[in-house]
Amino acid sequence: MTVKKLAAVIMAILFSVVLASCSSSKGDGLAQEGESLYANGNYSEALEKYLSAEECGVDDFEKEKLCSCIGNCYFKLGDYENSIEYHLKSLEEDPEYFDGWVNLGVAYRQSGDNDRAMSCYETALNYDPENGASVQLYVSLGALYIELGKPISAIKYLEKASTVSDGVPEVYAYLSIAYAMALEPESSEEAFDKAQALGYPDMDEIREQIDKVGGE
Repeated sequence: MTVKKLAAVIMAILFSVVLASCSSSKGDGLAQEGESLYANGNYSEALEKYLSAEECGVDDFEKEKLCSCIGNCYFKLGDYENSIEYHLKSLEEDPEYFDGWVNLGVAYRQSGDNDRAMSCYETALNYDPENGASVQLYVSLGALYIELGKPISAIKYLEKASTVSDGVPEVYAYLSIAYAMALEPESSEEAFDKAQALGYPDMDEIREQIDKVGGE
């Protein structure tokens, strides 16, 4: 057997071993490991697990969710281009995937494309489950309307978020800014205090934005 043929045989064996390993796990275990790592803030390690799960393939773990998880890891790592790519992949798997539309909108907004972000949020509203999963959509819409200088619209969605879940600090942090923009200082302070009580981590930044609104 020539060296070339021997190398080809070895590569074929190695490839079959990889395939066997993937087919035995079907990527589901890797995806679950990725979820645990992501929940603990280990985004680089989570991304490696998710990408390996994608390569192996998954059965029980939904493909659209896996793509969205990969997109979220890239988002946390500041790679918005790849984040958008994978959120688009999640929607190719399921065009009505609510979380996919919300996450894609967040990625577009962070990358500075507010028009596409708004389009994604509006599409997500068509598939809105109107339960705890809705909070991220309403918060994202509120944040975007604040950026667009439309506090009344921001308040509308942020107050809706507060009725769905009363314990999300981001809701009240953004509400405090929106109320300040709408010239409702008492409501702004109440929302600020609640965000602080719920443990929102960047209260100094929120206070700075409120003060900036008051100084305009």
